[in-house]
Amino acid sequence: MELDLTPKLAKKLYGGDGDGGAYYAWCPNELPMLREGNIGAAKLALEKNGFAMPRYSDSAKVAYVLQGSGVAGIVLPEKEEKVLPIKKGDAIALPFGVVTWWYNKEDTELVVPFLVIRRKPTNRVLSRFFLDWF
Repeated sequence: MELDLTPKLAKKLYGGDGDGGAYYAWCPNELPMLREGNIGAAKLALEKNGFAMPRYSDSAKVAYVLQGSGVAGIVLPEKEEKVLPIKKGDAIALPFGVVTWWYNKEDTELVVPFLVIRRKPTNRVLSRFFLDWF
C-alpha cells in the first residue's frame, strides 16, 4: 500500500478572529501516514494575551514551540503545577495524564504544534483520534 505523503493543512477545530487564538488538528482519516503510525498531530496558535484553557489529554505528546514565546502550565498527576517560560525552539515532552494550559503575553503569535502518540481506547469510534478534555 502506497501512503499519500502530500502535505495538507490542518482543520480548525475551534477559535478564530477575536477569540485570542485557535486550535487545529490533522485528521488520521485524511492523512494515512498518521493512521499507519498510530500518531496524531495538532497545532495551537495564540495571539497576544491569548489563553488556552487547561486541558487533559488521553495521550502522550511532544510540543514544539515553532514561533513566539509565552508561558506553559503543566500539572503532572499528584504533583504541583509547574509554570514554564517557553520560547521558539523549545520542545516539551508531555506524558499521558498531564493537564496543560498555554498563554501568550507577547506581540508575536505563539505557535505550538503537537505530535501525539495515540493510545488504544476501548471505544472503536475513538480509536482513530486523540482527545483533549477541557
